[in-house]
Amino acid sequence: MDKKLIDGVFKSIVRINLSEAKDAIPDSVTFSRLMFSQHGVNEEILPEIIRLLSDSHKIFVFEIQRDTPGMRAEKIEGYVDADITTIRKLITTYGKVLVNYYADKYRKEALPQTIVKELMANMSSIMNTEIGMIANKFIMLNEYEKLLQKQYNEYTEEWKEAKLEELIKQQYEQVNKPAPSKTEDNNENVNTEELAAKSEIVEEVRAIDTPEYSEYEQKKNSMPVEKLLSIYGINFFIRVNFRKYDFTTIEKMVKSKIINRKSELQTVKRMIEAVKSNVAVDKNLSNHIMEIYRLERVVNQYLV
Repeated sequence: MDKKLIDGVFKSIVRINLSEAKDAIPDSVTFSRLMFSQHGVNEEILPEIIRLLSDSHKIFVFEIQRDTPGMRAEKIEGYVDADITTIRKLITTYGKVLVNYYADKYRKEALPQTIVKELMANMSSIMNTEIGMIANKFIMLNEYEKLLQKQYNEYTEEWKEAKLEELIKQQYEQVNKPAPSKTEDNNENVNTEELAAKSEIVEEVRAIDTPEYSEYEQKKNSMPVEKLLSIYGINFFIRVNFRKYDFTTIEKMVKSKIINRKSELQTVKRMIEAVKSNVAVDKNLSNHIMEIYRLERVVNQYLV
């Protein structure tokens, strides 16, 4: 991959981010057209460039519009320069956009944080609406600011450039790797299968955190959640559901007061914070950011 081409795409993202306009976060649809016209980058090459920029921590990639089955909506991603100054500038920009749009739509004024809290109650119904997408951008930008402050060492310019060079080198070596002989190919297949099996085992253990998971899976459909909670404990129960991105189940349990002790609510709150800190690492979490914030709001209400 041509480093100059990657830098060109990155600089285009930064330039748009600093525009202080309503569309200061380029989306995957319009940006794809722009990159083709400016750099001749087609729809096959651009996703790879975006992946390299994301993996090297030069940009954040998050979902602006969700692909909703049965509805005329496609998945659209947004691209943001992973720089604290740019992020803060965008927070200001989208804070103003959110305030102005809210004032026009609801004929009243409020601070961005107040608007977000109000919208969270009905976020599922406004998910792919204009105000929902503006709120989503504002929320994600604030989370990225926190991430950059917590993990500063992985977002320095030196770290980013070194990582990008490493990724480009790996890609080059992979593309120019000599074709293996049949014997080597057979051995490689065996090794790959063994590694894949080991990887699945590691991933499964990571995802469930405990050997009790298989037993839990057998019981969960034939046993009330109150009973499951009493058997496996709050920590296990929340981890399992969070690993499955099932934040709605925990929210229902808090609202129905199945989870109601202060210590339990504090445990949920602590785990939510841990989940939020991984938003930039686990891209699937960005698909559930609204559920995460809705759960957090409910937990905070019951903790007061």
